[in-house]
Amino acid sequence: MDADVAERVALDDEPDCEGFERIDRGDIRYKVGSDALPWSNGVSYARWRPEVVEERATEVIAMFRERGVAFTWQIGPNTDAIGLSGVLAAHGLHKEVDSLILTAKIPIRGRLPENDLRLVEETDERTASDAIRVVRDRSSDEVRTRLEARMRYLRCPSRRGGGVVAYRKTLAVGHGAWRYGSEGDTVYLDRATTLQPHRRSGVYTAILGWRLDRAVRDGKTTAVVTAERSSIAPILMRKGFREVGALQVWISAS
Repeated sequence: MDADVAERVALDDEPDCEGFERIDRGDIRYKVGSDALPWSNGVSYARWRPEVVEERATEVIAMFRERGVAFTWQIGPNTDAIGLSGVLAAHGLHKEVDSLILTAKIPIRGRLPENDLRLVEETDERTASDAIRVVRDRSSDEVRTRLEARMRYLRCPSRRGGGVVAYRKTLAVGHGAWRYGSEGDTVYLDRATTLQPHRRSGVYTAILGWRLDRAVRDGKTTAVVTAERSSIAPILMRKGFREVGALQVWISAS
């Protein structure tokens, strides 16, 4: 799988289930959500000639700020525009995610190590709340907003994805999400988080194995992952994933 195909898998979102409106003008695709959180609003890609990058990006940033929402701006291997990152920085956005896009044929070779974790599929308010609280220091308002959005997704009859929560005894220590591609044979491994004190203790590897096993059972043959360049990507590459491109996510608080 090349970078273009892998990026399309990563962009193959579900607006009907995720509660946002997708606007695709050809040169730019962005989403506008029902809440003000940055991951509900933002640009998926922009394809502009260098001479119009600053003007067009400034217009889009102004649109989001007029709405009073936080937002993200994604830059992928085939959806960059020359000079775009400089314009984003000049407007106060910062690079939140520096990832590699990796792919692998599944099942991958080798056995995953044994662990002391209990892996539970995310299906209800209890497991969704546990998943959200894996990331500490979120305000009660943000937790409530994220829970409402997540339950809307989990109750959506046409959803193509889900999540898994990792527990050590009764404590939720990790969460990972996945989404099956609309074309039928791919799985996109989206968002994996480990509670800070439990990092480097096998949580991510267990969540990875659970999601890959499920995908194989459901007939998927290729996995696509966006993985942090300095932390998760090396783990996956040791397991047989290969790099096909890079992806950045820039973020604006409002």
